[in-house]
Amino acid sequence: MYQYLGQDMKQTIILFIIGCLSFNVLAQQAESTASEDQDIDVVEHLLEKDIKYDFKYKPTKKSILKTPQKADYKGIQSESSYADFAIIQRNFMPKSERFSVSLGGSLLPTDVYYRSFGLNLKLGYHFTETWGVELFNYSLSSSARSEVNDLENKQAVSVKNLVSLKSFYGANVYFTSIYGKTSVFNSKIVPFEIYQTLGVGKIVNQKGEESSAVQLGLGEIFSLGRSSGLRTDLTWAFYKTNNIQGQSQASNSLFLSVSYSLFFPEPIYR
Repeated sequence: MYQYLGQDMKQTIILFIIGCLSFNVLAQQAESTASEDQDIDVVEHLLEKDIKYDFKYKPTKKSILKTPQKADYKGIQSESSYADFAIIQRNFMPKSERFSVSLGGSLLPTDVYYRSFGLNLKLGYHFTETWGVELFNYSLSSSARSEVNDLENKQAVSVKNLVSLKSFYGANVYFTSIYGKTSVFNSKIVPFEIYQTLGVGKIVNQKGEESSAVQLGLGEIFSLGRSSGLRTDLTWAFYKTNNIQGQSQASNSLFLSVSYSLFFPEPIYR
């Protein structure tokens, strides 16, 4: 039927369809514009209202840091309600108010003319973990080195005034300065402590002559348990002795010791 229409009629129909579509698009745009205008009117209406907000700034108080008070452990011990409390100590083997006995071997590595070695015995009491007192005794035996025989046989030098040490005994003050832990082959942790000693005593030589001595010591003890340990000591003693000409002169000896230590009584476990 469309093909029987005239040319003018066809153009008219096409223009009508295009006009309808354009009118629809314009109507949608107008509706969207009206909606936007309505939203703008609502916002302007709200802005025109005189709304007052009552907001007051209240600054917060600055926190005042107080210096922490030192803990009063004596007060804890005095309270009966805290009788079951225990203060954890830094060291594995406590020494406070305990006795110690050490027994081991000693030698004098710096003696040029004699090989001197023997036993050492030490008895101590520890007032605290840091301070203590100790009695000690070194019993030694000596044998002449080859240098002494050469002096007498080859160089005709008298060696009767070359006297070795027989014993060394006295008392010292025990001070523990360092606590620590060490690993044994990455399989066990062993607590240890390093200490220093200072004391006085008597040196007795093989002839029975005595002389006063002052000693300085440095030691380390490895804890084997709560009441036992392995102890090493390096003690430096200063005293007077006779030289080859029989004259008195200042001398010194170095004692190297390894001992086994026991502590008693047993500590209180909680």
